[in-house]
Order: sequence, then C-alpha cells, then structure tokens
Amino acid sequence: MVKNFGGNKAKGFARKSFAKTDKELRTSQDPDEIYAQVTKIYGGKNCQVTTLDGVEMLCHIRGKFCGRGKRDNFIANGTWMLVGKRNWENVDRKTLNCDVIEVYNENDKNKLKNSITSINWSKFITNDNKMIGNEDKDDNDLGFTFGDEKTEEYQTLIEAQMKAAQLGKSSIIDMNDDEMVDVDDI
Repeated sequence: MVKNFGGNKAKGFARKSFAKTDKELRTSQDPDEIYAQVTKIYGGKNCQVTTLDGVEMLCHIRGKFCGRGKRDNFIANGTWMLVGKRNWENVDRKTLNCDVIEVYNENDKNKLKNSITSINWSKFITNDNKMIGNEDKDDNDLGFTFGDEKTEEYQTLIEAQMKAAQLGKSSIIDMNDDEMVDVDDI
C-alpha cells in the first residue's frame, strides 16, 4: 500500500467514509426488544419513545448512534426504532428505561411493514402523519396575511366559484363592469 503523506491523521480521515451500504434489516429477536417511535428529544443522549402498546419510556441513545454514527442513524421526532427494555431495573419506577438497538430509515420502515404482518403498524403511521401535519401548520400560521385589495378581490371570486361548483350551478365571472365571461362556455 502506498504511504500516505497527507498530514496529521489524514489516513484516519480517509477511512471514515467507508460505511456499509447493504445492511441487513434488524428485527426483534427477543421479548425485551420492542419497536418504538420517538415522541420527544431531550438534551444529551436521551429521548422519549412510545411503544406500539402505548407505553412511554425514557430511551438512552448509545454511543454507536452519536458522533460518526449519527450521520446514518439520525434520531428525530417520529423516528422508528428497535429498543431494548432494561428488565433488570426496578419495575416500580415512574418511567421505564430502554436503550436504542436499531434506527430505521424510510426504506427500512417499508420493509418492516411488508415483512412483519403480525404487528399493527397503524399507530406509528398515524403519528408520522400528525408530526408532519403539525410542522406544516406551525410554519404557515403566523397570523399575517400579505396582499392588496386586488388579491383579496380575486380570492373572494375564487371562493365564490368553488362554492358554486360544489353546488352544481353554472358560474359567471364579472371581470369588469362591461365584460362578462361564462365559465361553462369555456
């Protein structure tokens, strides 16, 4: 092999980009390994997850999923994960603890839904849709409307057309006082 004269630790930097591209889908192999979805991200290496049974747990993100491993295993709200329960801890605790075993991306989610049919995935799917819907709603609802009188007039015309179309009536648009256009003729 050719000697690398690239400076301080350059050889180590070059090696970090080689990652597994074809990873095998990791499924639950033990009763203590359960599927969960992230509902809240806390600081540090902690997050809150909800299982398919509706149990909320405090999840600890292992070092494998931080640093260099974070690139391929990004954990955010709505992320599906395989977590391992800590069955050796006291069950009387207010919140149960678990550890991340596997993080699933979009392709893995589809494989899971298709390969494991004994589990009802509808709860996770609806939570995914709710989280996406909430983000869009928060971004668009700022309390401001931008436009002038012509824009508002145009919007009221469109709304009137939509209502008339839903009722099945023919609608006529009055563009100016002297010009009338029948939409059904177009």
